[in-house]
Amino acid sequence: MQSTNLQKDKLDLIERIIHTEDQSILDFIKSVLNDEALEYQLSDEQKLILEEATEKYYSGEEPSFTWEEVKINARKSFNEKKS
Repeated sequence: MQSTNLQKDKLDLIERIIHTEDQSILDFIKSVLNDEALEYQLSDEQKLILEEATEKYYSGEEPSFTWEEVKINARKSFNEKKS
């Protein structure tokens, strides 16, 4: 048996779908329910930026940090701005 909140959410969504006039919203809902992967294409400029960043990373030209180092640096920066 489903919870009351789940049933209410479903009915609310059904009502919103019935009243929508936007085909793109319906297409999006359909793709989500069909588990279709949403396609996203990078622009040529975005691909170039990504390739350059990857090259710099692998060549050691750009520094990399562990997650712990990122957190420490973020906390330091935050505390410096608070002061």
